[in-house]
Amino acid sequence: MPTSKQKIKIDIAVFAVFLILAIFLGIVPLSRGLSKDSKSLATKKSTLSFLESQIKALNDFQNSSLEYQQKINKLDSSFVSEEAPIEFIKFLEQEAGKQGLKISLSSAGGTSEKKGNRLTIGFQATLTGSFPNVLVFLKKIEQSPWLIKVEQVNIDRIGDKNKPYGAENVQIGQVILSLSFKVFSNYFAQE
Repeated sequence: MPTSKQKIKIDIAVFAVFLILAIFLGIVPLSRGLSKDSKSLATKKSTLSFLESQIKALNDFQNSSLEYQQKINKLDSSFVSEEAPIEFIKFLEQEAGKQGLKISLSSAGGTSEKKGNRLTIGFQATLTGSFPNVLVFLKKIEQSPWLIKVEQVNIDRIGDKNKPYGAENVQIGQVILSLSFKVFSNYFAQE
């Protein structure tokens, strides 16, 4: 029969084996599970944070959509209608009339060209009047809402010796402005 010391040692050994088994079979898998769960929780938390930021960005965009639409409409009005640029032509004629200038406007046929996926429409204008009024007209078309690219500008002063043919109504001292320019149309070219 085992002595009490041996019995205590056996009890301690059995207890140690159970303790080791409990650690390996219970605590280690539990800690691994906790580790996996904490990683999963961190991933879900970052995903939730990302989704919340996306929802906030979407809400901000929706709240600002009216402002964006107004800016898009304003940008769209910067383009001249390719089929009927009547509004643009009326603008040129009205501004010339306001400045007391005589205007002759023609479409530079065959000068439409593709810029990106937009088309440009070419125009040629000849204006006659005083030099300050011509400068005011140029400033007005520069500040107009349309996208205009001036390609060539010629200003000639009318004198006794250089009065052009067909300019009988033009007074000496006035200027003739010859202007070639292109405006962007609202037509999207097909690629």
